[in-house]
Amino acid sequence: MASPLDDNPSNNPLINPPALPQGAPALDAIKTEHFLPALKEAIAVAKGEIEEIKKNPAAPTFNNTIEAIEFSGHALSRVAAVFSTISGANSNDAIRDMEAEFEVECVKFSNDMMMDAALFTRVKAIHDARATLQLTPEQKMLLEKTYKDFVRSGALLNDADKQQLRDIKEKLSELGTKFENNTVNATKAYKKVIDDEKDLAGVPERARNSYKQAAEEEGLTGKWLIKLSPPPIDIAEYCENRALREEIFRARSGIAYKGQYDNSPVVLEIVKLRQRAAELLGYANHAAFVLDERMAKTPEAVMEFLEKNAKAYRPAAEKFLQQIKDFALQTDGLADLKPWDMALYWRKLQEKTFALDMEELRPYFDLEKVLEGVRIHAEKLFNINLTETSGKYPVYHPDVKVYEVHDKKTGEMIGLFYADYYARPGAKRNGAWESTLRTRGIDGEENKFAFVTNTCNFDKPTKDQPTLLSLDEVRTVFHEFGHGLHDLLAQGNYRSQNGTNVKWDFVELPSQLQENWAKEKEVLDTFAVHYKTGQKLSPELIQKINDMDNFGAGYLGLRQTFMALLDMKWHATDPSKIKSVEELEDGVIAEIWLFPREAGTTSTSFGHIFAGGYAAGYYSYKWAEVLDADVFEEFRSKGLYDRGTAERLRDTIYSRGGTMDPMELYVAMMGREPDPAALFRREGLLPDKKKDNKAPKPPRP
Repeated sequence: MASPLDDNPSNNPLINPPALPQGAPALDAIKTEHFLPALKEAIAVAKGEIEEIKKNPAAPTFNNTIEAIEFSGHALSRVAAVFSTISGANSNDAIRDMEAEFEVECVKFSNDMMMDAALFTRVKAIHDARATLQLTPEQKMLLEKTYKDFVRSGALLNDADKQQLRDIKEKLSELGTKFENNTVNATKAYKKVIDDEKDLAGVPERARNSYKQAAEEEGLTGKWLIKLSPPPIDIAEYCENRALREEIFRARSGIAYKGQYDNSPVVLEIVKLRQRAAELLGYANHAAFVLDERMAKTPEAVMEFLEKNAKAYRPAAEKFLQQIKDFALQTDGLADLKPWDMALYWRKLQEKTFALDMEELRPYFDLEKVLEGVRIHAEKLFNINLTETSGKYPVYHPDVKVYEVHDKKTGEMIGLFYADYYARPGAKRNGAWESTLRTRGIDGEENKFAFVTNTCNFDKPTKDQPTLLSLDEVRTVFHEFGHGLHDLLAQGNYRSQNGTNVKWDFVELPSQLQENWAKEKEVLDTFAVHYKTGQKLSPELIQKINDMDNFGAGYLGLRQTFMALLDMKWHATDPSKIKSVEELEDGVIAEIWLFPREAGTTSTSFGHIFAGGYAAGYYSYKWAEVLDADVFEEFRSKGLYDRGTAERLRDTIYSRGGTMDPMELYVAMMGREPDPAALFRREGLLPDKKKDNKAPKPPRP
């Protein structure tokens, strides 16, 4: 039965938003039944706005067509952003049931607009006359982007091909939702009950306490419960029970592989439909279609980049793996190292090599203190203030905190930051991510600032201790806040090219760059305090952290290269020649990786490329590492918080978003194009650059 809310828009906070400070969304008042009525209302409003543009009797101009399109659909964007945030971070069965319908309705509207011949005629007329128009660089970029978006959405196709492309996009939307829901449900379904604590030998007490609390919450007194969210990394790294390590490894590797929530057929159908869509638009494959609008430009350029990476990483990775094997044999007589052994012996060898117990570090990384450190760091680097609020802005879950962000120099408020860091199995999808509830840009007469979210999946505090992070998790916090800064510091007029709306192989630079500060003593001194003793992390431990920074760098680099190559193979291979998920993945493993596939497949839970925006773009992480290593060398030489360098970074990379070509922004920041060797220097695979040597102008990465 339909809810009464369906017929009473005034009761729907997404249709009739209450007056809240800064126009913040009423996240606490939004219910599941509000979403579809609000979506239909917002689409109707957006359609009316598009009709006004089409029927405008005046000749097409930049203002009455290009800007008018850009400024249309704000109500729809608001509803979609709230839905995306809640469905990702605080979902339920009812929301998951409506996701496909919600997403398809959005895709239908987009198809209707982007394939509208009359609307495109107006856009094309302005694009054809672009050389005669007096436009700012930002306006020129918007015009070019708008025209390309229409063309890449099928505006030049005949009616039959438009309909086929429309059907494909709607189906892909359904499949992306199905992929994500299968992943969430499969993750939620796995539970391992431990009856005897001896089975957890070697696992740190803090992790055992978390497993015990998880069991108690489900009425399993005197037991321990292991779930797949948050990921049970401690089992992999510490558990001496090899059988349990193997079981958890297979469970994690087998997420959405076979069984009730099998994503194998979903993956195969997705790649077939993406291939057909690319062909309709005149491209050889989906990779060629995607990369035509990226810094890399072509699949060949990406494959060359990955080949160079593999060549650099493989010898170091093989040497490292042999070290691990030798160590496992010497210490425990383990002659047949398996993937579920790797993390355990990696940690043990690292601790022996650097005389450091990794558990020594966790007590210094209380999440609340880390967040305080991130705040201090961001304020020093970008001259901003973050102030936590309480009760002023509604949230969708009590765990969420909201911060106001101000520019120190002007006093101007530049954004809201929503922080949501704790795992909610079955309600929150896996991983860590940044998104926006509102992107900066002109809305009406005002350029309104962004509402930014960071979402992670850390263990909640127990009654005995706070949330204690690993060093990698600390870097994750810095990484996601880097994405957030990209959106918070945006200054452009147009939402479609503000903040993280940049070419996808540039989007990871602002996030990965922030990770570099997380291991610097000056930064660690602001938050790395033992939660019991109050003692700061000692200079000796900080030095060890930096000494071991490149431990296994070749292996990790090769792993990322494998993931990127797997992505490219999925999207540059003729789908008619792919017999199964296993066959394609095993082929990539044989080509580049060091272990055969022992359990499920990576692909069936590879949400980045099958339910996210990284299809034919996963290489971006390594591509952007070249850029971030190069930029951070500038800070290492000038000073971690050198005012001039930091202001130049803010004014170019962070504030300009997609208003300029990314290479132009990079050159504006660095005075030159990227140095491809910077990453290999940072990873210890090449010697440090001599301070008195001037590097020649390098090729693009």
